[in-house]
Amino acid sequence: MPSIRLGDLLVKARVITESQLKAALHEQQRWGGKLGEILVRMNILTEEMLVKALSKQLNVPAVNLETVQGIAPHVRSRVPADVARDLVALPLQLRDEGKTLVVAMAEPQNIKHLDTLRSVSRCKIIPQFAGRQAIARAFSRFYEGEAEVEGDVESSFKLVDAQGNTVIKSAEDLAKKREAERKASGANLPAAPPPQRVPPVPEPSALTGRSPSEMLRAIEDAQRKEVAALKGMVELLIEKGVFTREEYLAKVRR
Repeated sequence: MPSIRLGDLLVKARVITESQLKAALHEQQRWGGKLGEILVRMNILTEEMLVKALSKQLNVPAVNLETVQGIAPHVRSRVPADVARDLVALPLQLRDEGKTLVVAMAEPQNIKHLDTLRSVSRCKIIPQFAGRQAIARAFSRFYEGEAEVEGDVESSFKLVDAQGNTVIKSAEDLAKKREAERKASGANLPAAPPPQRVPPVPEPSALTGRSPSEMLRAIEDAQRKEVAALKGMVELLIEKGVFTREEYLAKVRR
């Protein structure tokens, strides 16, 4: 029996309304992406509510990473920091004399991610569900100093499709690619406009003296501004003729 769709599940549980679902579906149709993440970005759902709904939909147990006090080094070493970051996953516990690894995942239904975790850890994987932001916070706590910090957001953001594949790594990459195509074909295409500046994530000094909840709200607000700036940049590129909306949608839905 097929599982109920997330939107229908949320409406049936009276977590969101039909009109809110329609607005989120419209946003998804326009920009692509996962419905649940769109609902969180639109402040219709909290990440905790989304995790509970997806846990029920996928029949995967959820885990509250805020209650995890620590991860043993021999457990953490089973998944290298760069792999954990790329897969949005966090090893939590070894069982069965080291043969089974419990892992918090933002996409526990992703077969490729599960296969990668099995390969690098050489363990059977038991996935547990956790939100992306919760995993990111836990990653900072438990993998601190083991992974390189991401580059400046205004030159290193990524645009991904519904499967999590990178479509555009940066605005500069897009402009260079389009310019190369223009020169190669000899077509009289307009040059790409300079990328818009994306609001930076607040520096630690700007958060000094705030409570954890205030710090989290400030970071989430900055992330929402980044998304808005990215949308504005894509609209500008479409308006300038760098690519059409149909080309963009075809790319993100591939």
